[in-house]
Amino acid sequence: MLKELVLDNFKCFDEIKIRFSTVNILTGLNGMGKSTIMQSILLLGQSRKSIMSESVLSLKGKYVNLGIGQDILFEKAERDEIRISICTEDTEEQYLFEYQSETDVLPIKSIGNDLDNNLCMAWASHLYYLSAYRIEPQFLYRVENEKEVSERYFAKNGEFSIQYLKLHGGDDVINHEILIGNKKTIADQVKAWMDMISPGISSLVTINTSSRTAELKYEYIEGREKTNSYKSINVGFGITYVLPVVVALVSAKPGDIILLENPEAHIHPKGQRILGELIAASGAGGVQVIVETHSDHVLNGIRVAVKKQKLEPKKTGFFYFYKDINDSYKHKVVCPVLDENGRLNEWPEGFFDEWDNALLELL
Repeated sequence: MLKELVLDNFKCFDEIKIRFSTVNILTGLNGMGKSTIMQSILLLGQSRKSIMSESVLSLKGKYVNLGIGQDILFEKAERDEIRISICTEDTEEQYLFEYQSETDVLPIKSIGNDLDNNLCMAWASHLYYLSAYRIEPQFLYRVENEKEVSERYFAKNGEFSIQYLKLHGGDDVINHEILIGNKKTIADQVKAWMDMISPGISSLVTINTSSRTAELKYEYIEGREKTNSYKSINVGFGITYVLPVVVALVSAKPGDIILLENPEAHIHPKGQRILGELIAASGAGGVQVIVETHSDHVLNGIRVAVKKQKLEPKKTGFFYFYKDINDSYKHKVVCPVLDENGRLNEWPEGFFDEWDNALLELL
């Protein structure tokens, strides 16, 4: 589990320190630094091999492509170097990189704390990421190497989650905190959570091994009857968009680190709240989840889970990013704290307050 992240001279931050919990919500207006926090973790994660073998940070990799050196150095940096430090339960890792403006690999200047190679970024092998640009309804989806899929590599857009669901849907869920009802397989639990997001929905996956493609269809349960199956392109866009998120959370194991960007995209507010409850249940079972979101419904789903004692308040972390106009427009973060009743100890201006702002204008 990631405990702490420190950035110096990285993108919009001259310096910032984030102390993570189990379930973490990153929010704030657009352009305030949420994505930068996610990208710094992903950048290290995708650079594990290049750091250990070539002593370089890879700005382009399987998770993110951040361009070249000049794209990630803090605009007002006083030193031509970038530091990313990350702490886990077992290690304190400090990486100082040399700035080179026109290359997509940055040499390491130093690594702090004399890390054992076996411990160096060991957390990266438990890292899973779904970007905001997830799969959309299509006639067919590409099939990947089965070994990678079996290791729950869904790709950053989640396109291989369909194949995983077909191949491993019969496996038992490891995290019992997310279980709904008596059935314990991944396929059954994906169906159960998807049914809460879109009542009656059930996914059907067919794989053509010769063409290396997968077809995704849906059917609905209406009372005791089933509808015909429909291709994903003829069913609501949001259902396919959220499916990889549900698969990733349901199949997660204790010790996993899951990064999610805008899981609520294209989902009805009720479904967004259900996603919040699923995220909370994942955290209760020992999965670390870091979510970038603009949804107060996802937030409230987590708050309700705490209120119902399904997740301890100390296992939550909330981070509101903003620019301080009174301090040279520096990018900063404030961290409201949740109590056992699901109440936050502060509500900073701009922190999910637009409903109240609009209501005041309507009165």
